[in-house]
Amino acid sequence: MKRFEKVATELKKAEVDFAILVSPSNVIYTSGFEIPYWPYFMGDMSMGLPMVTACINVLEPELKLLASDYYKTRLERAGVSNARYYVSFSHLYKNDVISNYEKALKSVMNDMMKQRKKAIIGVEKVFFPQYILQMIEKQFPNVIFVDITDNLNRARCIKTADEISIIKKAAKAADAAQDKLYEISRYEGEYTELDVWFEVQKAASDKAGVLTPFVGELVTGPRTGTSDYPLGPTARKIKRGDIAIMDICPRVSGYWGDCSNVVVFWDKPGKEQMEYFKVVRDVYEVGKELVRPGIVCRELNQKMEEVYKMHGYEMCSYQGHQIGANVNESPKITYCEDTVLEENMVLCIEPQLYTGRRGKTGVRLEKMLHVTANGAKELNHFKWGIEL
Repeated sequence: MKRFEKVATELKKAEVDFAILVSPSNVIYTSGFEIPYWPYFMGDMSMGLPMVTACINVLEPELKLLASDYYKTRLERAGVSNARYYVSFSHLYKNDVISNYEKALKSVMNDMMKQRKKAIIGVEKVFFPQYILQMIEKQFPNVIFVDITDNLNRARCIKTADEISIIKKAAKAADAAQDKLYEISRYEGEYTELDVWFEVQKAASDKAGVLTPFVGELVTGPRTGTSDYPLGPTARKIKRGDIAIMDICPRVSGYWGDCSNVVVFWDKPGKEQMEYFKVVRDVYEVGKELVRPGIVCRELNQKMEEVYKMHGYEMCSYQGHQIGANVNESPKITYCEDTVLEENMVLCIEPQLYTGRRGKTGVRLEKMLHVTANGAKELNHFKWGIEL
């Protein structure tokens, strides 16, 4: 089933007539259009209004996009022919962006509603701006709003074949970055954390074939012992024997990769570094082996916690999450998550351990796993930066 069809099916269950989506991840998921990740300059041009809004007629079903004219060429290149545009900014004449958006939204809704006097409209309650609610209520005073956040989360939970294909590309970009980190850690040189970060970002972009949005953390030395994400990169100069945690999230075609590795720069790991790595590696391996259709997330969390305790340590964080059009999607691997894993989910298993103030070591290991009928299939193929 295609993404839009899954969304339409869930919205019918919610018993809404129409839906208006504004969060970038849900617009990307539903429409397939990759909204650029760097939104701030463009967002300023639209006075903070959504650069792309997805309007869904659940009764048909049908999807129309309302977009800033800044994205017109991009949408046309993507083959989108059903978009309606509003003028975000003009240097030639005075321009009322809010009025432009309101008129365009009213036009799209009139097309969808086809003279209906009453309607139930689904919205993402947390993301939906109050100002747009007021716009709609002014033009269509008999509408009722219903929160469809849970329905959208359910639609996105099981990945489609095309989603998994895109996520694999994001995983390859992340692998390229981790491989570059490992390479740098083998051959001593003059590096700051920022120097390494620029190198690994370039490696990810080279693999993706385009400048790749890239977020995460690179932290080295004693600061790795504190879990206060993100602690780097900074201009700190890397020293021989420093351990480093690199947790990276490249975005490819609107979908994210996410993985974490540790390396020791230009030296063999010390006793504490090796001990912490061994514990976290063991937790990861147990978690990976348990990932399969039918296991409950809190049960997976519990089994991973038992490995920490077996080594004499306490678990200090959640143990992973699903990934897709957002980095941190539901379900998450926690004490209270009752979701049962299903085939074609994509999870990140993410055990971690830190000395805190009493030491100077931290380890976080993470790879992306495709849940198949036969268990977990790793989508990342970089090797751990420490060997036992």
